[in-house]
Amino acid sequence: MDWCRGWKELADMVWPRKCGVCGGYLGTEERFVCQECLKDMPLTYFWSWRGNPAEQILWARTYFEGVVSLFYYSKDNDYRRLLHMLKYKGNIALGKWLGRMLGERMRSAEYPRPDVIIPVPLHWRRKWKRGYNQAEAIARGIAEGLGEEKVPVLTGVMRRIRYSTSQTHISVGSKWENVSGAFVLADKKKAAEMLSGRHILIVDDVLTTGATAEACWDVLRTVPGVRISYASVAFVLRKI
Repeated sequence: MDWCRGWKELADMVWPRKCGVCGGYLGTEERFVCQECLKDMPLTYFWSWRGNPAEQILWARTYFEGVVSLFYYSKDNDYRRLLHMLKYKGNIALGKWLGRMLGERMRSAEYPRPDVIIPVPLHWRRKWKRGYNQAEAIARGIAEGLGEEKVPVLTGVMRRIRYSTSQTHISVGSKWENVSGAFVLADKKKAAEMLSGRHILIVDDVLTTGATAEACWDVLRTVPGVRISYASVAFVLRKI
């Protein structure tokens, strides 16, 4: 509607918004990322690529139905700023927007549809300090992007029982030790009732070594008959 566009234009004049990647001013119809940066986003296309590098990372120690990520993460590209905005600046709306982008691509590629989505939980102390769980924001966006019949997002199934060091600045080997045994089912009987025989999609913000994905898989695979997949917004490319 014209009046709605007019309000947006006025708001942009008073509170100008900037692209989360290049820092340039956003147009009225642009959200979070300008059209040029959106066009150049280093998408992975894992949703239509079986045996992709993310799946290969997790082959040796787990069995996932599939693993997808939206874009490649690198210290040398400015798209890493989107993860910083989401994880440390509280931009929950950005997390949902990125998740929706990934969900829409999974749907268009006819990627196996999950029955439920479970975001990787934060320890209660970290969530209390941060005020939100970025994985939950992404998960809700993916649920929206997958289609009209929204997939339920379950936040109380798993708990994080160890307050681990942030994975960001520790060595590859230490990442595995850092999350080993960090997660449990909140209620085993209830989890079995809710999840038995279902396809679960675990969601997190970034996939690096696969340590967190494996730790969550190790807990959820104890539920009878489940199939498990994994999705993240970003993927850090490593040599296999």
